[in-house]
Amino acid sequence: MQFDTKIKHFRSDRGGEFTGDEFTRYLNSKGTEHKLTVHDTPKHNGVAERLNRTVAKRTRALLHASKLPKFLWGEAIMHVTWLKNRTATRALDNKTPYEMLYKKAPNLKNLPVWGCRVKVHSLNSSKLDMRAINGKWVGFDRNRNGH
Repeated sequence: MQFDTKIKHFRSDRGGEFTGDEFTRYLNSKGTEHKLTVHDTPKHNGVAERLNRTVAKRTRALLHASKLPKFLWGEAIMHVTWLKNRTATRALDNKTPYEMLYKKAPNLKNLPVWGCRVKVHSLNSSKLDMRAINGKWVGFDRNRNGH
C-alpha cells in the first residue's frame, strides 16, 4: 500500500506460499483479487519468470566481478533491483519506474560501483589512530540516508 496505490490483482502460481487461508483473507480485506495460474506451468508466469532470471544473472555478475562472498547475495539483489527501478523501460514509454513514481528523473551521477573499495568510518580508534577502515561498497541503506 505504498504511495497510496491499491493492488487490484495479485497473480501467483499454486506453490503453497500464496495459497493459505490467512493470505487469502488478507487479499480480500484489501480488495485484491487473487488469480492463480495453472499448476506446473511456469510459462504462464512469463514476465515474472524472465525478471527472476534477469535478477539472478545480474546478481551472479555483481558477486563474481566484485569477488565478494556469496552470502552477500541479498545485498546484491537489492542493488540490482535498485538499478532496475532507475533504468528506462519501453513498458513506461522509455521512462524509469522511479521517474513515473516521483515525477523526476533519478540522479545516478555519483553512483559507486558495487563492490568497489571504500573507507568506512570507525568508532573503535584512539585519538591518533586512523578513523576509517577498508571496506567494500554493497549498496544504500534503506533505513537511513547513507551507504
